[in-house]
Amino acid sequence: MLEIVLWITILYIISFLSLPLADRLGLRGLSKVLGLIFLTYIVWLISFLVDFKSATFYGFMITVTVGSLLWLYDVNRISSNFRGLMIDFFKFEAVFIVFFLIYLLYEMFNPYVVGAEKMTDMAILTAITKSNSLPPYDPFLAGYRLNFYYYMGYVSYAILTILSLTTTHISYNLACATVFALAMTPIVWLISKSREKITIPFLLLAGNLMTLKMLIFGNISKAFDFWTVTRVIKGTINEFPLATLFFRDLHPHFMSIPFQIAFLIALYMWVREEKKSTAVLMSFLLGFMFTVNSWDFFTYSFLYIILSIALRRFYALALLPLAVIPFLPFHLTLNTSAVKGIGFVCERTDLISFIIAQPLVLLPLIYSLIQERKIFLTVLGISIPISLLFKFPVIVITLPTVVALLKKFYEERSFELGVALTALLLLTAVEIVYVDDAYSGEIERLNTVFKSYVQAWILLSFGFTYLNYSYERIYKSIAICLIAILWIYPIGCAVGLPTLGFKGTLDGIEFTKSYGEYNALKYLYRFSGVVVEYPGKTPYESYTYAGRVSSYTGLRSVLCNGGHELFWRFFDNETVKVLNERWRDIKEIYESKDLDYDLLEKYNVSFIYIGYLEKSNYNISYDKFSKLQKVYDDGEVVIYKVIYPKS
Repeated sequence: MLEIVLWITILYIISFLSLPLADRLGLRGLSKVLGLIFLTYIVWLISFLVDFKSATFYGFMITVTVGSLLWLYDVNRISSNFRGLMIDFFKFEAVFIVFFLIYLLYEMFNPYVVGAEKMTDMAILTAITKSNSLPPYDPFLAGYRLNFYYYMGYVSYAILTILSLTTTHISYNLACATVFALAMTPIVWLISKSREKITIPFLLLAGNLMTLKMLIFGNISKAFDFWTVTRVIKGTINEFPLATLFFRDLHPHFMSIPFQIAFLIALYMWVREEKKSTAVLMSFLLGFMFTVNSWDFFTYSFLYIILSIALRRFYALALLPLAVIPFLPFHLTLNTSAVKGIGFVCERTDLISFIIAQPLVLLPLIYSLIQERKIFLTVLGISIPISLLFKFPVIVITLPTVVALLKKFYEERSFELGVALTALLLLTAVEIVYVDDAYSGEIERLNTVFKSYVQAWILLSFGFTYLNYSYERIYKSIAICLIAILWIYPIGCAVGLPTLGFKGTLDGIEFTKSYGEYNALKYLYRFSGVVVEYPGKTPYESYTYAGRVSSYTGLRSVLCNGGHELFWRFFDNETVKVLNERWRDIKEIYESKDLDYDLLEKYNVSFIYIGYLEKSNYNISYDKFSKLQKVYDDGEVVIYKVIYPKS
């Protein structure tokens, strides 16, 4: 309970400190998001000079000082409407608490950090809290750094972990709840400012049509299964925001959701009530979004540019260097060896799967058909033979809708039409090109579709608000029916939640008590250094329980999660050699009859861990370890600390 109170208190402090700035921008509902962004940025800069923990406390002190000065500087302006400002502040802080607690309740049924990317996410989060500088060290490959990864989202929650005096075993779940509350609270604020935005949360938290399909065909057991509903299009992942929120992988595409929403709200307010200072904020926010989840940068930069041009606010384009220059340390240390370039799609999405995975496209389609019927039908007639000739089924939907919306956008230059257009162009683009990474063959565009579909869903949730208030009653009726169908998934998941069983804890590794490793992992969490543990049956293993020591303690493993390492460093020709060598060396450390100090020193090993995975996969020669210091032995796990002989 104390961890929760401290966590929320820190968030309240940074929200309050950033309130004068948010108020000046006309974005009171974004005060907490802005506070977190600026605290993260300051700590990140300092982390290039000192260890991360020290940088966190220095950064927090600077944030408090600057925030206090902002209050003093703005005292005359604020005092005239202080009561209204405070009412708004506490009202939306209360809204934040409600969303935060709702998600925490969900996590009480599903708290464990295991499976999918969760162990990887916890490892990175913990590694950052223990790093001597940034980019953070690689917890899965001792001696290397995570200089190839967009890690800033983890930095935000590592800061809160340190300031709230908790461990990542608990803060992982607090971070997930924070993501949800940070995403939803600004939307409630936006609705209070603009009532027609009431549809946004209903669309954002809806499910796709896969659940309906499974129910129709009588497959109820899979209708609410995460894996089934997010694997609609062959060879890809088709997550949507609610599925991402339910799944709880603290991954970049998940952590970026509040920042995408914050950008869209700031953009909407800028379009409605032009403030040049808001354009400055948005340019900076674009740069921050790149460091959290780089996929978002290109989509939202495109949206920002087309609206700036359409509204003839060309000064906004001159501010775009603010998306790059403040983040030069990130870009200069970034290793992009895992990306080869751009490839062209060979096998495109069939039309039915596209509609099932992205049902929100039906809303701008129907609107275009009603409002611009002649143009829509003309382009549709052209699109059909093109789709058949080039095996491009999706274009039958996207091209007529894009052309019709372009005409309306040219006439009205509205935020909503710009957002809807961007979403449709994005969905069309991923049918033409993909980012050429380590995936190949049938899954060549897995990552591209995965990241783009979450963005498109968020954009369509915001873009639809304009379309929803068309004067055509038939359109409104269809839209309401579609929303009702799409809410089968969230309602079904909520109803089925008790079947998970109430765990009553937020400790993400409590399940390790069942096989006797909980206390050993908690013991190692307090230390830094390099650990030897079981890396898996092959050097390229991922998505298994191998590597649990590194994941749950933040210690640098000689090798684990090799599949991820291969993906991250795919086009680096040295990676395969390094993984193979380390895998063999670990086996040698456990099974050799004599202790090889040179081999231990090669990786600067601090601890050797012997738990159930090591016992069941190695023929361990224990006698040699008597030369080391046994620091932990509870009958289930033995941990040795390496003491190197004096030369």
